[in-house]
Amino acid sequence: MGSCMAKELFLTKIVLLSLVLFSMSFHSQQYYFKSNPNIEGSFFYNEIKKLNKEVLRDYKDKDKAIFNDNIFRLHILDGDYQKGIYYLNEIKNNPDYANLDYREIIGFSFELYALSKSVPGPTPYNEKYRKVFEQKINALPEKTKMYVSSFFRSTEKDLKDKVVNVLKKSIKNDSISLADAVKLCRLYTSYLVVKETNPVVLPFIKKTEQQQFEIKDSIVIKSNKGNEISLQMIRYKGSEAKVPTILNFGIYRGRKIDYAEKLNAMKGYVIVYATSRGVYLSKDNLAPFEFETEDVNEVIDWIIKQSWSDGKVGMAGGSYNGFSQWAAVKNMHPALKTIVPSASVGFGIDFPMENNVFNTYMIRWLEYVSRSRYVDYDDSDTLKWQSLVNKMYTNGTAFKDLDSLNGNMNVFFQKWVQHPSFDTFWTSKIPYKRDFAKVNIPVLTFTGYYDDDQRGAFYYYNEHYKYNKNADHYLVIGPYDHYGAQGSIKNNLRGYTIDPAANIDHNTLSYEWFDYILKGKKKPEFLKGKVNYQVMGTNQWKSAANIDEISNKKLKLYLSRSKLQEVKPALDNTLQTISFTNRKDTLQNFDRYKIMDMAIDPAVLKDKLVFESDALQDPVEINGSFTGNLKVTINKKDIDVKIILYELTSKGEYIQLSSYLGRASYAKNKEKRQLLVPGKISEIPVNNTYFVSKKIEKGSKLIIVLGVNTSPFEQMNYGTGKDVSLETMADAKEPLEIKWYNDSYVEIPILRQ
Repeated sequence: MGSCMAKELFLTKIVLLSLVLFSMSFHSQQYYFKSNPNIEGSFFYNEIKKLNKEVLRDYKDKDKAIFNDNIFRLHILDGDYQKGIYYLNEIKNNPDYANLDYREIIGFSFELYALSKSVPGPTPYNEKYRKVFEQKINALPEKTKMYVSSFFRSTEKDLKDKVVNVLKKSIKNDSISLADAVKLCRLYTSYLVVKETNPVVLPFIKKTEQQQFEIKDSIVIKSNKGNEISLQMIRYKGSEAKVPTILNFGIYRGRKIDYAEKLNAMKGYVIVYATSRGVYLSKDNLAPFEFETEDVNEVIDWIIKQSWSDGKVGMAGGSYNGFSQWAAVKNMHPALKTIVPSASVGFGIDFPMENNVFNTYMIRWLEYVSRSRYVDYDDSDTLKWQSLVNKMYTNGTAFKDLDSLNGNMNVFFQKWVQHPSFDTFWTSKIPYKRDFAKVNIPVLTFTGYYDDDQRGAFYYYNEHYKYNKNADHYLVIGPYDHYGAQGSIKNNLRGYTIDPAANIDHNTLSYEWFDYILKGKKKPEFLKGKVNYQVMGTNQWKSAANIDEISNKKLKLYLSRSKLQEVKPALDNTLQTISFTNRKDTLQNFDRYKIMDMAIDPAVLKDKLVFESDALQDPVEINGSFTGNLKVTINKKDIDVKIILYELTSKGEYIQLSSYLGRASYAKNKEKRQLLVPGKISEIPVNNTYFVSKKIEKGSKLIIVLGVNTSPFEQMNYGTGKDVSLETMADAKEPLEIKWYNDSYVEIPILRQ
């Protein structure tokens, strides 16, 4: 199946008039053009028309797609509307676009402008435009109509600012290059089209939309306790009178109802988006993760009382929206018939802590949801967050003061760090133990091998089957990060090129599932078994009835003096001395480490040991999550352990397969801290590692990087035995001395034919 997100990305490029299509093969000639920031005046208009004629005379490009994308705009600015439409049609006729639902309306704003400008006679322009619009819109298929508004997103102000910005950067001594002249002319064409047509066309588009859909984006309901919850909904008027509802419940401000929602509504569903208390139109206090166990049910109560509801509700969405689905089933509503969680946050499992280790990202996330609850907030300044993390790291500041270091005390941050154990604070907000026994509705879970919330998704999956032997729970997992697991699949994922088969259509599969559960249609053909996983490196999916069937052997490898070996070695140890005061290795960037690279990032190797296996004599599949047991002696009471599993190919490429981060004092029980005894041998079980499936080729080696976590990304565990969030550099005086015993091992689940 082709990726729906790939279509969305292409459409966005068309709509936003992307400037990435310019050729690098422009001539070096310059054109006279006197800069004038008043682009609305007649002088500028006349001058740019002259420049455009010169550009039309000289412009060439060997790339046909790039040429057509530029030349049709230049002809429209020149007033040769017939040629402009000709070259626009050349774009539409590209074979790559043949199956796009919106192929007919690519460049629609330019086409309508050109056609209406071509109409002869004294009729007012607005009337000419109206007739052209109605003629074109009435000829479009229903599915195509819903994309129309996406081609009219640009505003006059935005385009004017872009034109002025090009003028400032590109005009030197009243001269402009051909490349910059093309950029300027195409931008000005867009500005001209939007300025002249948006006031006319936008009311027409809204009318067309209202004929097709019922859209309400300002609904506020009151809970039984008087709290406000903000809703948006969309219903296709061509649907049956009563249909099922798909509910998304999240914490991010209300979204613009666009073609994706319209497409799903046209499948015979009412789509409802709800937001947490204190977000969008709700004037309550913000409370992340606090009340979804009750508020989702309040929304479902409202849904089933509506005239268009058939009484059946399904839930969809990823990340926080995935968490909210699991929060909802803690107190199951009888109208909730299925959930489809993607990349589900496991609150207390993988966010804001992973295996009881808090991460610094939590403060960034909390600031974002706090500031973006009512208005747009730009969170793209990664240097700000890099600087904050480095400041905490170099100063050795207590983790509990990270919010103050950011400039203000955050009540949620302070509340969270007071609960380093997986206690009732966390378990009250998600299903816990026997809660899963009551989850008797079908579930379809999506996650990825590199999804930051994979362990949350597997918490729900594993606990569901543990406490409900009859669970009807399907799993789809592949080489995806957090966004890919929600449908935004990347063909190149941090250096690794995924197999074409992995590029599935997340949305289509989800709605095939909803049709299956809510409308009684056939089960999606893709779901061959309860576990569906893409084997990296094979370009194929495999299925199994359960997790236990995806591997048939555990490869037990001992960690013995830089070697991974299958034979248990004679008892020995490797001694490490680690100074927690060494803080020169600050973050140089805020990107995640590459999945595939020709070397392991040096930052990963700090305070770590590297163990390497012999080359494999036969190919194998690694399918599942590795486990292990570490034997250590330390001079402190605690450590945070980091393990990364790599494949080292015969070509010298390192491919990250799986990883583990965990606090030793919680390794045996995440709900109760058990400190290590200084000077005595301690065993640290390794569980809850990242699941992966990949074919390991003959000649490859397996690499384990093992050590104490001292990364700036997470809180620093100094080993005093105090609450780690309270520890500071003052607790780092005595270096950590650790003996790693070589009868420590990892067990890797494999499928060997």
